[in-house]
Formats: sequence, structure tokens, C-alpha cells
Amino acid sequence: LVPFIYNGLDLKGHLTASEQVNALISKCSWFIHVMPEIATLRANSQRVIELAQAIEKVQHPQEFYSLTGRSEFRYDRQNPVFGLTIQKLELAHGGEDATPFLSAANLRFRRGEWTFLKGESGCGKTSLIKAINGLWPYGRGTIVFPEGVESFYAAQEVKLQQVSLKQLVCLPGSEHDHTDAQVASALHRAGLGDFIGHMADESREGMSWDQVLSGGQKQKLVVARIVLQQPGLLFLDEATGALDPEGKIAFHQAIKDNCPDVTVISIMHEAVPPRSLSGAEFYHSIVAIADGVATKKPLAPSLPVELTTILEHPRPVEERWLRFPRRMRQK
Repeated sequence: LVPFIYNGLDLKGHLTASEQVNALISKCSWFIHVMPEIATLRANSQRVIELAQAIEKVQHPQEFYSLTGRSEFRYDRQNPVFGLTIQKLELAHGGEDATPFLSAANLRFRRGEWTFLKGESGCGKTSLIKAINGLWPYGRGTIVFPEGVESFYAAQEVKLQQVSLKQLVCLPGSEHDHTDAQVASALHRAGLGDFIGHMADESREGMSWDQVLSGGQKQKLVVARIVLQQPGLLFLDEATGALDPEGKIAFHQAIKDNCPDVTVISIMHEAVPPRSLSGAEFYHSIVAIADGVATKKPLAPSLPVELTTILEHPRPVEERWLRFPRRMRQK
């Protein structure tokens, strides 16, 4: 414009230059408008890269946890006669120098024994159950499972998938593993007999089973799974929290009647475990957690002297008893 005013540029040159400048500004404005989108794309790309790296790390959990703290758990198998054994267990949080918040020198849970975990909120009851099942990352110790025995973990919160009622009862297996009659029997024994006619349905009145069933009914569904699948080890992590006192008794009675050889380790809100309607104890022993130490003692006074002695003074499992020799197994 200045050269044009002082006759340094004719009108044609001025118009041409103006058009070129406007075109340049228009081209540059595209970068101005898309810069926020470019920044967002860059941030999202970085998040995707970090997610991929995290997924790669957790493919090998023990290596991953060993980088962020002490993870020295050892899991083994032994003859089912000796049940579940825990030796020199210490649980901690992340960090190489983390102080253990829970320790258990030697715990043994025999076949058919019911044990109640007792302690203040936050003392480590759930952490202990998770560690037994390989779900707690930091700490050390030896956990020896009975060989050939299936375990079942029942948590307080029950989230139901969008599948048929029969499939929900058969999980984590397939609905083809059990007949309709077997599933119907399990539902009846768990107190859900009213739903037997809807086993093939994925919903009811337009709502999924997760929406149809109440919290207490979902926990009864867990009982149906237990009755159907007959686990040898059962971990109940506040699995009766949504049931009333009568429902909790029925929950335990259904398991006691239909799974006579199951070993049960249970956490509940109550300070005292429930009893049957006849007044009999469901539980044989108690693991009390106090001051960061878990100790086990008998609960029912009517236990045989031999079993009471074992519960109070368990002996560590010797390495030679972890598995029977081949010749003995063949016999």
C-alpha cells in the first residue's frame, strides 16, 4: 500500500500483491485453526503409546511387580490330604523398602474345614485372600494348594454379563458343560427356583439379568454356581453382604448340604459367624488378624482333640510331602 501511495507501484501491481498476500494469509490461517486439533492428536497418540507399553509389561506380571517392589511368592501343589498350606507369608505395598503390613508364619486349612477371618476394617483380610489366589502383587511366602482341587472366589460385588440365566450359573465354564436339569436343581437349592422357567432367556421384560436381580438374588446366584460346580476350595469375600440374617444362614446351609468336602475361607461384616437354625456351628476355626499378625485357632469346642491340636500347633509342611512319589500315586 505504501509504494502505491508514493507512486512506486501501479494499480495493477497493487491489486496483484494484495491478492497474493490475502492468499498467503488464508493458507496460514489453516494452521492456526488446526493447531488445537494437532495438539490433541499428539496427546492422544502419546496415551496410546503408554497404554501399549503398559499392556506389554503386564504380560509378565512377576517381572513387572519385581520392578516396583518385592514380589517373591511361591506357589506349589501337594497331596489333597494335607489341604491348603501357607508358610512364612508377608504382605506389603509397592517399594523395595516397604514394611509388611500383614504376616502369617504358618496356616493350614484342611479338607472340609470352614475358617472365618476376623479383624478390624483395613487390617488385611481381603489382601490375605487375594494373596492366596495370586492376586496380591507385593510380598513373599509360600502357598501350597491341594493338587487337583478347583477353587472358587466369590466377591461382594456381583456383575452379571448379558447372557442367558443358564450361562450365568455355569460361569466361568460353558452352559454346555451342564444339563438344564442340573442348572435347575442348583437354582432351586440356592433359593432361585422361581426363575427356572427363564433359564434360556438373556433378559426379562426388556431388562438384563443384572438389572432384574437384586443384590441379594445375585449373591444367591453365586450359591447356585458353587452348588453346580462343586469347588474344593471356596473363598468368600463378604459374599453375603446383601443378604438378611435368614438369607445368610440359608447361604451357608446350601453350601454345607451340597458341598460336604469343600474348604471354606470366609470374610464377613459380622464379628461372629452365623450358625445354622439348629444352633450348630458352620465354621470350625477362626483366623484373627491383630497388630499385623494372622493367627489361627479352633472355633467350635466340639472338635476332636487331634484336629484341635493341629489347628493350634500346625507343623510346617516338609518338602518331601509336597507330592507323593510316583510309586505311591500308582497304588
